[in-house]
Amino acid sequence: MLFDRIIEDSLGFIRRMLWSRMDETIVKKTFQPTQSQEGEFGYIYLLEGRDTPRAVRTWMYSPRRKHLNSTSMVATSIPMDLHIYMDFLGPLPKADTPRAIAERKRIEEQRQKGSSVNTHRLQILKASHFLNADGLYDCDLIFWKDFDFYRPQEKPFAEAIAVNKFAVHFTDLLALKCLDIASPLKLKTEGWKSIVDEMITIQLA
Repeated sequence: MLFDRIIEDSLGFIRRMLWSRMDETIVKKTFQPTQSQEGEFGYIYLLEGRDTPRAVRTWMYSPRRKHLNSTSMVATSIPMDLHIYMDFLGPLPKADTPRAIAERKRIEEQRQKGSSVNTHRLQILKASHFLNADGLYDCDLIFWKDFDFYRPQEKPFAEAIAVNKFAVHFTDLLALKCLDIASPLKLKTEGWKSIVDEMITIQLA
């Protein structure tokens, strides 16, 4: 299933990214921060290089930490970061396989009937900043939701670009929202659902 594949890709990316921090022989890092913003309770980093063609936007939130040292942190606690991923659903814009063409036709027919077709998936994950006491990394999916960012007034050839712009803008707002929350890493699924639903209602109004 597409859902299982996207979740598996995301978790696999986090593991590869974390191991790249430890392996100095890796020349090409799995991602690089391109922007950062500081808040009262932590920092957000816009990341590029997530190794999946479906990646649209990738943010990471790190809380403020004192005495952040890998040796002492492994021995005392497991510091966590928050990962926010937005991925494109459906056939990729440049895919021209028979399956992709058929899928685009099916989506167009559904839209002509007035049906909503999800275009993007949001995932919020927690991942350990360092190895835990067992020498492993912790990684958990906290929240996910699919969205339809399509706008009927958009021209068909510009659909992929248009929906990605909406997805990017929404993900940026969600990352900025993390800076206003005292402990976003402590939020459970229900808490994220409330925040995301409120923000998407405002954005799509």
